Amino acid sequence: MNEIIEHEEVVDNQKGYLTLPFNEDQFKRFVTGLLGTPQTITKRIKGNFELSLKDLQNFHDLINQRITQQNNGHLIQLQTKIYYDDESSVLLSSYGELVTYNEVKPVVSEAVKMTWSYLIQFEDKKVPEKQEIEIMIISTPLRNIIEDGDIPIFRLNFSGEFRISIKHTARSWGSDIEALLTNHINSILIPCEKWKGYVRKKSGTIGILAGLIFLISTIASIYFTTVNFNKHETANVSQFIQGAGGDNVAKIDYLIKYIALNAQNFLFLKGLFFIVISLFVAIVLGVWIENLADNKARSYITLTREAEKARVASIKKGQRKTLFFFISIAINLLLSVVASYLFYFLSGV
Repeated sequence: MNEIIEHEEVVDNQKGYLTLPFNEDQFKRFVTGLLGTPQTITKRIKGNFELSLKDLQNFHDLINQRITQQNNGHLIQLQTKIYYDDESSVLLSSYGELVTYNEVKPVVSEAVKMTWSYLIQFEDKKVPEKQEIEIMIISTPLRNIIEDGDIPIFRLNFSGEFRISIKHTARSWGSDIEALLTNHINSILIPCEKWKGYVRKKSGTIGILAGLIFLISTIASIYFTTVNFNKHETANVSQFIQGAGGDNVAKIDYLIKYIALNAQNFLFLKGLFFIVISLFVAIVLGVWIENLADNKARSYITLTREAEKARVASIKKGQRKTLFFFISIAINLLLSVVASYLFYFLSGV
């Protein structure tokens, strides 16, 4: 009877306890590695890209294959957060949810954040340690993808961006993963055509030059028209004086009437008014051409049908903008010629 009672007391003492297969020191090292403060590697890579669901799966396959083969790592969790243009977002808590996810709402996917958590047993460590890899993929600078602690990305020249963050307890491992992701991202980026990149980079200069060409051609037209006008008027006066002979009264009368007409001052006012109008037109042309020259290529994350439609529409818009840029240059040159002849015609020379 006493033996039975003693056995029951032992069972009661074991209630609520968990037996772990290592001692107290080993447990402390495990918790320190799991919950300690790791080092962090961060990197930003900017450029144009077009990503689909398959590309996100490739990121997971790339990372998971490297870690499981070389570091004998164990995936704790993969979280994927997708941001949409209506300022909504969806959080997926596993790779299976990512593969099978299908958004039914008519929204455009604009950013994705993927976070991997691994337990890795390094050779020089006695217990496995937690490592975390995060990739933020941003296709457009909007408010809804600003996270706590993130730098706002309201930038006029924004085209697309990858943000890498690796929290690690082994520097060489973290650098290896960073290099792996950097090489993969660089292979995804779409290179810009050199001439388009140059035109976009010099868009401000191109706009200013276009406006100056129009304005200078107008001023040159006014100058040469004024010179021709003076020559024409001088010839008329000389011809009348020579024809009048010794009739001084007629000569004086002619000169008085000529001065009263004030033709030169009237031409000056015409030229001044024409310069003001030309300056306004030059500014409009310069701004228009600069806007068309600054034809930035966009990035796309096509995880929904609506996002694919937006991508197709945006590409067509960019192609039209390139065409209109060349047309605008031709229009600028044509207007420069037309303005020159227009002032010549209005001057009455």
